[in-house]
Amino acid sequence: MAGQSGSVQQQDSLNRYLLFFPHRKNIPVDVHSFTGVETLSQPYRYTLRFTSPEQNLPINAVLNQTAEFVLRAPNPNATWHRQSPWLPVRHINGVITSFSRIKSSGDEAFYECVLEHELALLDRNYRSAVYIGTSVPELVTKLMQDSGYFDGYNIDFDKLSHTYPRREMIIQWKETDLTFIRRLLAEVGIWFRFENHDQVPTETVVIFGDSAGRYIFRDKKLPYVRNSGLTSYNEYITDLEEQHTLIPKNVLVRTYNYRDPQSPQTDKTIETHDIPDGVTTGREYHYADHYLTKGDLDGEEGETATFYARLRYERLLNDQSILKATTSDPELQPGMMFTPTGPIPDSFKSGYLISSMTISGSRAEHYRATLGGIPYLNGYSFRPALLARPVIAGSVPARVAAIVGDKTYAGVDAQGRYCVKFDFDLDEQREGFESALVRLGRPYAGDKYGFHFPLLDKTEVAVMFENGDPDRPYIAQAMHDGARPDLVTNRNDTRNIIRTAGLNKIRLEDRRGKEHVKISTEYEKSQLSVGHLVDAEGKPRGEGVEARTDNRMTLRAAKGMLITTEAQPRAQGQQLDMADAVAQLEKALSLARTLQQSALTAGADPVETDPQTMLKQTMNMLSGAGILTYAGEGLAQVTPQSLQLSAGKDLIATAGNNATVNVVKKLSMAVGDKLSLFVRKLGIQMIAGAGDINAQAQRGAMHMLSQQDFTLTSTEGKMNGSAKQGMQFTCGGGGIRISPNGLVTIFSPTGIELKGPNLKYDGPESAQVQTPSFNKGAFKQRYQLHSPDDDQQILANKKFRMTSSSGQVIEGMTDSDGYTPLIDADDLDTLKMELME
Repeated sequence: MAGQSGSVQQQDSLNRYLLFFPHRKNIPVDVHSFTGVETLSQPYRYTLRFTSPEQNLPINAVLNQTAEFVLRAPNPNATWHRQSPWLPVRHINGVITSFSRIKSSGDEAFYECVLEHELALLDRNYRSAVYIGTSVPELVTKLMQDSGYFDGYNIDFDKLSHTYPRREMIIQWKETDLTFIRRLLAEVGIWFRFENHDQVPTETVVIFGDSAGRYIFRDKKLPYVRNSGLTSYNEYITDLEEQHTLIPKNVLVRTYNYRDPQSPQTDKTIETHDIPDGVTTGREYHYADHYLTKGDLDGEEGETATFYARLRYERLLNDQSILKATTSDPELQPGMMFTPTGPIPDSFKSGYLISSMTISGSRAEHYRATLGGIPYLNGYSFRPALLARPVIAGSVPARVAAIVGDKTYAGVDAQGRYCVKFDFDLDEQREGFESALVRLGRPYAGDKYGFHFPLLDKTEVAVMFENGDPDRPYIAQAMHDGARPDLVTNRNDTRNIIRTAGLNKIRLEDRRGKEHVKISTEYEKSQLSVGHLVDAEGKPRGEGVEARTDNRMTLRAAKGMLITTEAQPRAQGQQLDMADAVAQLEKALSLARTLQQSALTAGADPVETDPQTMLKQTMNMLSGAGILTYAGEGLAQVTPQSLQLSAGKDLIATAGNNATVNVVKKLSMAVGDKLSLFVRKLGIQMIAGAGDINAQAQRGAMHMLSQQDFTLTSTEGKMNGSAKQGMQFTCGGGGIRISPNGLVTIFSPTGIELKGPNLKYDGPESAQVQTPSFNKGAFKQRYQLHSPDDDQQILANKKFRMTSSSGQVIEGMTDSDGYTPLIDADDLDTLKMELME
């Protein structure tokens, strides 16, 4: 600590106190008096009054100039050993932050200046800033070096007892750099003091400590003497004072960490035998300290729950016993530990740590320092008092910053958090790392459910802070601005709109009489419009409901679907109200039953009404997975291509009036078992306007019966009749019989009349008629086998077994296209198919 400047030492003065300006060595000054304040974790400040023969010292010669203030004492051995007449005691370096000319005389002028450590200059730098991924010691070092007043050698964090983690983000909000540094250090319990460089006394090192290991332990014993009004050449200590207060017995800290909602809490008590019993009571509870983990048992791991609980209790211990004293020793300074000797109070016996001092001295008065401090206790250290953390009221504007990659989409992390660029942040060098990841406040959230519209790069957001804490931001809401205007303005203020950047949209129009809802996406222009339909320019284009897409559309309902034009005025009634549709089904069933009875009476095969009855039951209230379609004024299905109606079981068509089938080219009907046609009143009319009529009973008989006349006529051709086993025409008991061998017999019970102008008898003649043959295997078909879940997955080259409802079993193998061989399909009932491998 002791040292001196050669230039100062050369000054020929009897003054114990010297002031020297290294950059203006020609300024003659003589210290008149001084006062000083030195406190742990604060820059020291000395107010110096001096005289100078120069009546008008230039302001820039003193203000903002480095200076050295030297305290020295006479050397008692100087005469005998030819040593320097002065011994250096303290060397205080700094910069002049205030300069005043107080008065002057004919010989000299009287000035006053303030000397402070360079760290005090950081109190002139006021700002708001964001710091990412740094620890408290690292950030303090950076701020000091960025100021230009410090290099690595005069910043000493080398002997910290704790390890301090890097924080995601630290925000400086409307603070000077010095206030910000002192606040951060106090929050983690790091204090600092000043010490002259051991090699260069004109340089001052800032020593940072977080334990008693960084105290200055002085071996020198300083005697305590009671104040008698006399003076002494030797240094001493006097006016010992002590003040004791009750403190809480323990400290509880708790916080909420959304990353792990089971927030750790620690109830921590520090025990020390140096505190008398019964001087603690109560408990102090602190919420929302900045930590993420519980930490080790003794709080040695920095910035954990246990660490902060211990830190807060140590601050209480610092305030429990306040010790004061007065001394004449100029070597004492904050951060120094010493033990007074003599009849001292018990509180001073364990050692006395100086935490603050107020100093004064002059040409006329001896050096005097009033000390403030605490007793030395094993297991705890001095902790600077907490500075008020700034509170950010309201919101702060910011913009979403894409983390990495494509900025077309939201840059969220695995937890759905965003990086933001605060508008007050002047640092433009951290693209993609402008802030820690912050959460987005939403009106609804839960376990993998909630409400989240991703925010894109450059979106303006209003950021708020939990309890106003600058280090706990969250996005409160997104905002429109001049560059990104609102989608609802005075031009369309009757609309309520949700629209994404990809133009997915939900629009709700509230204009009276023109209300509508539209849900749309740009992909294939898929849209659902409800109500008053308008085009892109707001012009009407319809009413009701419209669903459209440039691609495919599917309607799927597992339990049934009702499509109806039955009215429900003002949305009254139940979902499955279908009275008109059910009435129509019952009417069709009644008509079918009436015609069924008529067919039975006429001897025709009756209409089967059981499937129709079952279908009506299924459709009624959609008790089964069916589709019921009803249209009060008619129903049309039209296509310029093909229309297929297919039923796995029964196909039923009922008309209360007429049924018309118009086919331009060919009408084909194939029936597996039987075709039964019954007409109740007006008969059957079959006319071929061109071409033949071909009626065959290929495996049975043909019967044609009429109650009245039966006419066979060929207007321009001939009529042929043939039969392989014989023919017979009869009427009234007589007739013509032709046997299979060609014998013709004419018989009559009353007589035979032959009329004609000629009757000719010739020899035998035979007519050969080719009898059509019928292919017994005409009804054959093959089947293509596929996976039950995917009709595109063909089962090729697979062995199968097919069992018909009659019990017939057919085995075979599918070909490369999954087809079976041709199978006799006389039995068109249910077929059971199974694979054999």
